[in-house]
Amino acid sequence: MNAVGIICEYNPFHLGHARMLKGLRRQYDAPLVCAMSGNFVQRGDAAVAHKHARGEMAVRCGADLVLELPTPWAMASAERFAAGGVALLASTGVVSHLAFGSECGETEPLERAAEALLSPALTAELKRELEGGIPFAAARQRALASVTDEATARLVESPNNILAIEYIRAIYELGLDLGFMTIRREGAEHDGPGEGSIRSASELRSRLAAGKSCAGFMPDAALAVFD
Repeated sequence: MNAVGIICEYNPFHLGHARMLKGLRRQYDAPLVCAMSGNFVQRGDAAVAHKHARGEMAVRCGADLVLELPTPWAMASAERFAAGGVALLASTGVVSHLAFGSECGETEPLERAAEALLSPALTAELKRELEGGIPFAAARQRALASVTDEATARLVESPNNILAIEYIRAIYELGLDLGFMTIRREGAEHDGPGEGSIRSASELRSRLAAGKSCAGFMPDAALAVFD
Protein backbone atom coordinates (compact mmCIF):
# COMPACT_ATOMS: atom_id res chain seq x y z
CA MET A 1 0.00 0.00 0.00
CA ASN A 2 1.40 3.39 -1.03
CA ALA A 3 -0.97 5.98 0.45
CA VAL A 4 -4.59 6.03 1.58
CA GLY A 5 -6.87 8.66 0.06
CA ILE A 6 -9.84 10.30 1.80
CA ILE A 7 -12.44 12.57 0.15
CA CYS A 8 -13.75 15.06 2.67
CA GLU A 9 -15.10 18.47 3.61
CA TYR A 10 -14.05 18.68 7.28
CA ASN A 11 -16.66 21.34 7.81
CA PRO A 12 -15.55 21.39 10.60
CA PHE A 13 -13.10 18.65 11.57
CA HIS A 14 -14.60 16.67 14.48
CA LEU A 15 -13.80 13.71 16.71
CA GLY A 16 -15.29 11.21 14.26
CA HIS A 17 -12.89 12.42 11.58
CA ALA A 18 -9.99 12.19 14.03
CA ARG A 19 -10.95 8.63 14.95
CA MET A 20 -11.04 7.64 11.28
CA LEU A 21 -7.57 9.07 10.55
CA LYS A 22 -6.10 7.51 13.67
CA GLY A 23 -7.62 4.13 12.85
CA LEU A 24 -6.34 4.20 9.27
CA ARG A 25 -2.86 5.14 10.42
CA ARG A 26 -2.81 2.37 13.01
CA GLN A 27 -4.16 -0.29 10.66
CA TYR A 28 -2.26 0.49 7.47
CA ASP A 29 0.81 2.50 8.52
CA ALA A 30 0.57 4.50 5.29
CA PRO A 31 0.52 8.22 4.45
CA LEU A 32 -2.95 9.80 4.45
CA VAL A 33 -3.85 12.07 1.53
CA CYS A 34 -7.06 14.12 1.70
CA ALA A 35 -9.02 15.60 -1.20
CA MET A 36 -10.93 18.36 0.59
CA SER A 37 -13.50 20.89 -0.57
CA GLY A 38 -12.28 24.47 -0.68
CA ASN A 39 -14.17 27.48 0.61
CA PHE A 40 -17.51 26.23 -0.73
CA VAL A 41 -19.04 22.86 0.03
CA GLN A 42 -21.49 20.42 -1.50
CA ARG A 43 -24.60 21.98 0.03
CA GLY A 44 -23.82 25.20 -1.84
CA ASP A 45 -22.81 27.07 1.30
CA ALA A 46 -19.58 28.72 2.30
CA ALA A 47 -17.55 26.47 4.58
CA VAL A 48 -17.56 27.24 8.29
CA ALA A 49 -13.85 28.07 8.11
CA HIS A 50 -11.36 29.00 5.38
CA LYS A 51 -9.93 26.09 3.41
CA HIS A 52 -6.45 26.72 4.78
CA ALA A 53 -7.75 26.59 8.36
CA ARG A 54 -9.62 23.36 7.71
CA GLY A 55 -6.59 21.89 5.98
CA GLU A 56 -4.51 22.82 9.00
CA MET A 57 -7.01 21.06 11.25
CA ALA A 58 -6.61 17.90 9.20
CA VAL A 59 -2.82 18.01 9.21
CA ARG A 60 -2.69 18.70 12.93
CA CYS A 61 -4.89 15.66 13.49
CA GLY A 62 -3.11 13.11 11.31
CA ALA A 63 -3.34 13.90 7.60
CA ASP A 64 -0.05 14.04 5.68
CA LEU A 65 -1.27 16.00 2.67
CA VAL A 66 -4.44 17.97 1.93
CA LEU A 67 -5.34 18.73 -1.69
CA GLU A 68 -8.17 21.02 -2.75
CA LEU A 69 -11.11 19.51 -4.61
CA PRO A 70 -11.95 22.26 -7.15
CA THR A 71 -15.23 24.09 -6.63
CA PRO A 72 -17.11 22.70 -9.69
CA TRP A 73 -16.81 19.23 -8.18
CA ALA A 74 -16.97 20.28 -4.52
CA MET A 75 -20.40 21.87 -5.03
CA ALA A 76 -21.79 19.24 -7.40
CA SER A 77 -24.12 16.27 -6.97
CA ALA A 78 -22.94 13.20 -5.08
CA GLU A 79 -22.01 11.54 -8.39
CA ARG A 80 -19.80 14.41 -9.60
CA PHE A 81 -18.41 15.11 -6.12
CA ALA A 82 -17.31 11.49 -5.87
CA ALA A 83 -15.93 11.35 -9.41
CA GLY A 84 -13.93 14.54 -8.90
CA GLY A 85 -12.45 13.37 -5.61
CA VAL A 86 -11.57 9.92 -6.90
CA ALA A 87 -9.94 11.33 -10.06
CA LEU A 88 -7.95 13.89 -8.04
CA LEU A 89 -6.56 11.30 -5.65
CA ALA A 90 -5.76 8.85 -8.45
CA SER A 91 -3.93 11.57 -10.37
CA THR A 92 -1.38 11.95 -7.57
CA GLY A 93 0.18 8.64 -8.56
CA VAL A 94 0.77 7.77 -4.90
CA VAL A 95 -2.73 6.92 -3.63
CA SER A 96 -3.37 3.20 -3.97
CA HIS A 97 -6.45 2.86 -1.76
CA LEU A 98 -9.51 4.96 -0.96
CA ALA A 99 -11.07 4.97 2.51
CA PHE A 100 -14.54 6.27 3.25
CA GLY A 101 -17.19 6.13 5.95
CA SER A 102 -20.61 4.54 5.51
CA GLU A 103 -23.61 3.63 7.59
CA CYS A 104 -23.34 0.13 6.13
CA GLY A 105 -19.75 -0.52 7.18
CA GLU A 106 -19.25 -3.35 4.64
CA THR A 107 -17.84 -3.06 1.14
CA GLU A 108 -19.67 -6.00 -0.48
CA PRO A 109 -23.22 -4.53 -0.34
CA LEU A 110 -21.90 -1.16 -1.49
CA GLU A 111 -20.10 -2.81 -4.41
CA ARG A 112 -23.27 -4.64 -5.37
CA ALA A 113 -25.18 -1.37 -5.47
CA ALA A 114 -22.44 0.39 -7.46
CA GLU A 115 -22.33 -2.39 -10.04
CA ALA A 116 -26.11 -2.30 -10.39
CA LEU A 117 -26.11 1.45 -10.97
CA LEU A 118 -23.79 0.88 -13.93
CA SER A 119 -25.96 -1.81 -15.49
CA PRO A 120 -28.12 -1.23 -18.60
CA ALA A 121 -30.97 -3.01 -16.81
CA LEU A 122 -31.05 -0.34 -14.12
CA THR A 123 -30.97 2.45 -16.69
CA ALA A 124 -34.07 0.99 -18.33
CA GLU A 125 -35.85 0.52 -15.00
CA LEU A 126 -34.96 4.05 -13.87
CA LYS A 127 -36.38 5.51 -17.09
CA ARG A 128 -39.58 3.58 -16.55
CA GLU A 129 -39.92 4.76 -12.95
CA LEU A 130 -39.25 8.39 -13.86
CA GLU A 131 -41.97 8.24 -16.50
CA GLY A 132 -44.34 7.61 -13.61
CA GLY A 133 -43.62 11.11 -12.33
CA ILE A 134 -41.94 10.24 -9.01
CA PRO A 135 -38.83 12.11 -7.75
CA PHE A 136 -35.43 10.94 -8.96
CA ALA A 137 -34.23 9.61 -5.59
CA ALA A 138 -37.34 7.49 -5.11
CA ALA A 139 -37.24 6.32 -8.73
CA ARG A 140 -33.60 5.25 -8.42
CA GLN A 141 -34.27 3.34 -5.20
CA ARG A 142 -37.19 1.50 -6.76
CA ALA A 143 -35.16 0.73 -9.88
CA LEU A 144 -32.29 -0.53 -7.74
CA ALA A 145 -34.66 -2.81 -5.83
CA SER A 146 -35.98 -4.25 -9.09
CA VAL A 147 -32.53 -5.27 -10.36
CA THR A 148 -31.03 -6.30 -6.99
CA ASP A 149 -33.07 -6.62 -3.78
CA GLU A 150 -34.76 -4.46 -1.15
CA ALA A 151 -31.80 -4.56 1.25
CA THR A 152 -29.45 -3.23 -1.43
CA ALA A 153 -31.94 -0.56 -2.43
CA ARG A 154 -32.27 0.64 1.17
CA LEU A 155 -28.58 1.53 1.16
CA VAL A 156 -29.36 4.68 -0.83
CA GLU A 157 -31.56 6.00 1.97
CA SER A 158 -28.44 6.99 3.95
CA PRO A 159 -26.17 9.88 2.89
CA ASN A 160 -22.80 8.31 3.64
CA ASN A 161 -23.83 5.08 1.91
CA ILE A 162 -24.82 7.11 -1.14
CA LEU A 163 -21.38 8.73 -1.32
CA ALA A 164 -19.65 5.40 -0.69
CA ILE A 165 -21.54 3.81 -3.58
CA GLU A 166 -20.65 6.75 -5.83
CA TYR A 167 -16.95 6.47 -4.90
CA ILE A 168 -16.93 2.80 -5.93
CA ARG A 169 -18.94 3.57 -9.03
CA ALA A 170 -16.42 6.27 -10.03
CA ILE A 171 -13.52 3.87 -9.59
CA TYR A 172 -15.23 1.39 -11.90
CA GLU A 173 -16.30 3.98 -14.48
CA LEU A 174 -12.85 5.55 -14.65
CA GLY A 175 -11.18 2.15 -14.85
CA LEU A 176 -8.85 2.90 -11.95
CA ASP A 177 -6.60 0.41 -10.21
CA LEU A 178 -7.64 1.75 -6.83
CA GLY A 179 -8.47 -0.40 -3.84
CA PHE A 180 -11.03 0.75 -1.30
CA MET A 181 -12.25 0.12 2.22
CA THR A 182 -15.12 1.45 4.29
CA ILE A 183 -15.39 2.33 7.96
CA ARG A 184 -18.73 2.20 9.75
CA ARG A 185 -19.96 5.66 10.71
CA GLU A 186 -20.37 6.08 14.47
CA GLY A 187 -22.07 8.67 16.61
CA ALA A 188 -24.69 11.14 15.43
CA GLU A 189 -26.50 10.73 12.15
CA HIS A 190 -25.34 12.83 9.21
CA ASP A 191 -27.67 15.76 9.92
CA GLY A 192 -28.95 14.91 13.34
CA PRO A 193 -28.17 15.83 16.94
CA GLY A 194 -26.28 13.27 18.90
CA GLU A 195 -25.20 12.18 22.34
CA GLY A 196 -21.68 11.68 23.59
CA SER A 197 -18.58 13.22 22.10
CA ILE A 198 -19.04 12.37 18.42
CA ARG A 199 -21.49 14.88 16.94
CA SER A 200 -22.39 15.56 13.32
CA ALA A 201 -20.66 18.34 11.43
CA SER A 202 -24.04 20.02 10.93
CA GLU A 203 -24.60 20.16 14.69
CA LEU A 204 -21.16 21.68 15.19
CA ARG A 205 -21.84 24.28 12.49
CA SER A 206 -25.02 25.22 14.33
CA ARG A 207 -23.11 25.56 17.57
CA LEU A 208 -20.48 27.76 15.96
CA ALA A 209 -23.13 29.93 14.31
CA ALA A 210 -24.78 30.42 17.70
CA GLY A 211 -21.48 31.37 19.31
CA LYS A 212 -21.36 28.19 21.39
CA SER A 213 -18.21 26.27 22.21
CA CYS A 214 -17.35 23.05 20.39
CA ALA A 215 -14.92 21.98 23.11
CA GLY A 216 -15.26 18.28 23.74
CA PHE A 217 -16.67 17.69 20.27
CA MET A 218 -13.58 18.63 18.22
CA PRO A 219 -9.97 17.55 18.80
CA ASP A 220 -8.08 20.17 20.80
CA ALA A 221 -5.57 20.51 17.96
CA ALA A 222 -8.38 21.31 15.49
CA LEU A 223 -10.22 23.61 17.89
CA ALA A 224 -7.03 25.60 18.43
CA VAL A 225 -7.09 26.68 14.77
CA PHE A 226 -10.10 28.88 15.60
CA ASP A 227 -8.10 30.75 18.26
